Amino acid sequence: MARLVPVFGEGFFHITWGTIYYTIVFDYVDLEGDYYDYVTSHELEDKEAEEARRRMQEFMDEEKVIVNGMRTRTIVDSARIVFRGSRRRHSLVFHARIPYEPIDGLNVYEDYYEPETAEYPYTVYWIAQPCGKIRGVETPGYVDRLARGRIVEISISKGMRLDGYEAVEFEAHAEC
Repeated sequence: MARLVPVFGEGFFHITWGTIYYTIVFDYVDLEGDYYDYVTSHELEDKEAEEARRRMQEFMDEEKVIVNGMRTRTIVDSARIVFRGSRRRHSLVFHARIPYEPIDGLNVYEDYYEPETAEYPYTVYWIAQPCGKIRGVETPGYVDRLARGRIVEISISKGMRLDGYEAVEFEAHAEC
């Protein structure tokens, strides 16, 4: 059976008034080269994707997410298996949302999770509303500000120690 190895990840947090939309993309290489045939010949794409969604929801439920001092829950709405130009390269794409009680002005997102070491490199993007800004970031990764502070890119290297806490301060406005 297929031996899937994660090679890269990306996360996109899109901030809106009352909801943070979160897209996660994990890129894999199939070392055995049989995952594509297995999934497509047995018409298992939907079943495999739903199982991945369920596992990701369990993983997200282990985290403690707090926005503006109130606990919230990341809801994983969907997962999809995407083959990327080769039978040996594929991605899992997750769409999730994080509802929160917004404050007109400065908001604070905090995520508590089990400390770990990054098994593969990944990049996370936080994208504020057009009238908003990312004011502060607490993360072990390298932070780069884009679009005059409205977008922040966080790069994590393979082997980097993740201490189990991340925070992002962002401006949000009801009328944007």
